[in-house]
Parts: sequence; structure tokens; C-alpha cells
Amino acid sequence: MRKVLTFMSAFLLGLSGLFMAPVMAMADSAPSPAPTIGCAVGDAVLGTGGSVQHLTFSMIDRSSGDRGTVSYTNASAAIAYNASVMAVAASNSGARFAYTIPSTAPASVSGLIIVWQVKDSSPDTAAFSVAATASRALTMVTNGFTPSNSYTVSSGGLDTATTSSTGLRGYTFGNAAFGTSPRQHLAFAVLDYGPTMDTGVAFYVNLDMPVLYEAATPVVRVAYGQARFDYTIPAGFGGLSGLSLARKVANGTPDTAGFSVASSATAAAMVNAGFTPAYAYGITGGDLTVVQLYVLLGHATGGVWFGPVVGFSVASSLTAARWMVLHGFTPTNQYTVTHGNLTVHMP
Repeated sequence: MRKVLTFMSAFLLGLSGLFMAPVMAMADSAPSPAPTIGCAVGDAVLGTGGSVQHLTFSMIDRSSGDRGTVSYTNASAAIAYNASVMAVAASNSGARFAYTIPSTAPASVSGLIIVWQVKDSSPDTAAFSVAATASRALTMVTNGFTPSNSYTVSSGGLDTATTSSTGLRGYTFGNAAFGTSPRQHLAFAVLDYGPTMDTGVAFYVNLDMPVLYEAATPVVRVAYGQARFDYTIPAGFGGLSGLSLARKVANGTPDTAGFSVASSATAAAMVNAGFTPAYAYGITGGDLTVVQLYVLLGHATGGVWFGPVVGFSVASSLTAARWMVLHGFTPTNQYTVTHGNLTVHMP
């Protein structure tokens, strides 16, 4: 018996020696960083007097692909264009982004590759350089650079941020012009995390009043090509200050943007439940993008045999099924519960 125990002890000690090093190595390895999403939004007037420039932008920085748009106007130089970004690097203190000026711009600037560096500080600043190649522009966005043209934001502002994308249900960003009397513009990036973690920012400008403000968006909902969000107009805008707006934007032909005025609590409820805007517009310039990652509609659990509270229908397509789940339907096959129970929970 003693010999058997001795052999087994030696065998087990040998195994522990074989497996000890890999276990220790695994303990020393660093955990993978949580995925993040970055945003950069702004409606900024640069410079003063005859050389004033207007830069609006909205963009998303994600590992799966950067996306966003820029609108630039220099009235004294008769330059105006809209462009799509090729790369974005956003942080909580600033952002860098690059794009090629489109062929619709004047020949003197068409085709130039512009790299901006904006800083979310006090005061906000914006600066740019011209890159020789697209490859060089990407390097400047990734590694940073010293701009050759720098400005302080004289009106409006900008906001940049990076946050965890864990639990993100969807996001929407836009750089959109709409309306003719008055002429209006909305630049925004909003993130839908579900019941409690929504975040985002919107910049609104009325070019005919003029009014330009920045507001945080505490409640956001993204679903099926549309997004809803609310905010309260900040102090400093007379009778407009303190008003709560529920906004709705949607991808379509054309894209649309609308809003309703309500109390703060009512605006949040409208965002959660859905609503028809009192004022609606087709987008006349710029763009907006709605990205839905997944929908959380609640869940049901239970062990039942069948129930008038349990029923089903056969949908003609996946799109039809999604619409039925989202908006409700009358089942074609219904049953009475004869045994068991079920629980329905909404987050």
C-alpha cells in the first residue's frame, strides 16, 4: 500500500510540475480592453470679420469603421462644400479627422486632403493642415500632428467624447440642414444604451434669428431606421431657454427631422414611446445616419401548456415579424392556460 501511495504521490507531483508554469503565465496576462466608441460633434464659427469660417461636423470613431460628415463654408472666399470623413480619432479632450474636398467645391481647393484637429477645451479650438497623400492623412489622424492653421471658436462650440460600447443598442449621428423660413441646422451624435445610460449632444442653429446652442441628450431611442432623443434648451436664449424638445430623425428618401415641444417628463416619455413630430422637415443638405445594433423589447419566461394570453401568428417575412413584435398584433392561434404560469418583464 505504501509503495502505491508513493508512486501516486510522485506521479501527481510530476503532473503539477508540468502544469504549474502555464497556469502562472495565464495569471500574468493582461485582460483585453473593453470596446469603446468615440464621438465628435460641432457647429463652430472660426475667426472674426471678413475671414470668418463656419465648420459643422458629426462623426463616430469605431474599430469597425469610422463614419461622419463635415460641412465647411468660407463666405469671403466663396468656398462651401460637404464631405465624408475617411478617418476619425476621438477622445474626451479632442478629435482629429481627415477628408478629401469634393469635386463640387471650387477648383482652387477641390481634391485637397484636409486634416483637422479640434480641442474640446475652454475656449474650444480648431486647426488644420493639408496632407500630401491619403496615407499621410491617416498617419496624422492616428499619431497627431502640428497644424499649420489654427483658430479659436468665436461662436458655437464642439464636443468630443469616448465611452464604452458595452451594452450599446444603437447610435445616430447627423450633420443636417432643413427648412427655408427659418433656415435651420442640426449636428448631433446620440447613443442608445437602454433605460439608464443614454448619452449624446446636439448643436442647433437657426440661421435667420440667429440662435446657436449646445444641449445634452439624456434619453435616446434607436429602432428601425429612426432615432428619437430629447434635450432642454440651455440658459441664455430668452424665452426659448428651458423649453424641452423631443426630436425624431429618420433615414429615408429624403431623410427627415422633426420635433415637438413638451415638458421635460413628457418629452422623455415621447422618446420612449414614440411620437409624431408637430414640426417635420425633409433634409435639404448634409446627411444623417441611424445604426441599430440590437433591440431590447423585454423578455418572457415561464412553463405553460397553452393560454387566451398565449398565441401566435405566422408572418409573411422577417420584416413583417419585426413590425409585429414592435407594434403588437392579434394572434391567429390563441389558447387558454390550463397549467403552469408565465412572467413578462420589461426593463
